[in-house]
Amino acid sequence: MSLAGATATPSILLLLLLLRAPFAEAQSSEATSEAFVMEQVLSESGCGAFAGLVAATSSAGDAFRAQIAGDNGGDGLTIFCPDDGAVAEFVGPGRFANLTAEEQAALLLYHGVAMLYSEAALGAMFGTKLATLASGPGDYGVRVYGVDDMPLLLSSSPNAAVVTGMVVDKDRLAVYLVDAVLVPGERTPLRFDLTLVTLVLLGVLVALLALILLLFGLVHLVRWLKRCCQDRAAARAAAARVAPNG
Repeated sequence: MSLAGATATPSILLLLLLLRAPFAEAQSSEATSEAFVMEQVLSESGCGAFAGLVAATSSAGDAFRAQIAGDNGGDGLTIFCPDDGAVAEFVGPGRFANLTAEEQAALLLYHGVAMLYSEAALGAMFGTKLATLASGPGDYGVRVYGVDDMPLLLSSSPNAAVVTGMVVDKDRLAVYLVDAVLVPGERTPLRFDLTLVTLVLLGVLVALLALILLLFGLVHLVRWLKRCCQDRAAARAAAARVAPNG
């Protein structure tokens, strides 16, 4: 999938995502006008490339639309939209194209959270882990750190993205511009556990070795002190025997 082809169809995404009604019902002039305005807002704010990728990935677009419409029972939708430069950098080397269709959809859905979060709410978080709309064998949580009114997002891969501004703030939709594509990480609890156990065992071994060396040193110190005391006592005894003859 080329970036140029993806960015050419952001209006499809907007008709699917930004209107409460499904696409088939969004034919009124008012709805179409709203979609056009929102398309302009996204494009002018640097979200066109990501919008194009979602528009070209129907499963991701459908999931976002359903979340906004409340089909899943959620409280709105927050989207962290990578800016055009970040998407171009990610798509350019072929990383996105090399993913399977399921992986592409998961990557895009990883930027959506099934809750509408205000700027104040994001800024008040520090280390809060948000569950995203993505699912699969990986770790699809995103941690939020509110720092200097520019929240930092930390993915599970991990990589980081900074929230640089709000693009859309509607009843059930908040779209934030971020400066990097968030990449989920693989969930490998067994490997993590083994690594942790290995580190703990190494730490225990190092501590035991240090304790053995300490005890060895103390034993030699005690022996040296004992020998010094014996030598001094022998010297005093010898001196006492010689004194009367002097």
